[in-house]
Amino acid sequence: MKRASILALAAALILMAGTAGLAADQAFLWDGNQWPQLSYDAKVGYVKGIGNLADFEVASSKGKGPAISRAFVSELKVKTVDQIIKEVDDYYQENPGKLNTSVLEVILIRCTTVCPPGTPGAKKK
Repeated sequence: MKRASILALAAALILMAGTAGLAADQAFLWDGNQWPQLSYDAKVGYVKGIGNLADFEVASSKGKGPAISRAFVSELKVKTVDQIIKEVDDYYQENPGKLNTSVLEVILIRCTTVCPPGTPGAKKK
């Protein structure tokens, strides 16, 4: 029984290692093709997840984290999760030809000042 468990664990680790190598070559970013299909709760989880990661990066780097993380921490704290979700929903509804734009990029364009004016799809503030 133990041997079967060890073999199963080894097989799982090998599969995970292969998948991790593939993921490093080809990142998967949610975009407007997946976003509309998500439930409201999944969208909340996505927004809170990127916020949590940003908080972690900024805190662990003593406030000098990557620019995107700092923007999320400083600028998104004045918006509710509902407002951010609405901005992303609105972007994809207003720009049906830009469904390949990642959700992360949409949040940067619509909810922060990180993306400079004139960024394709950016909304004037």
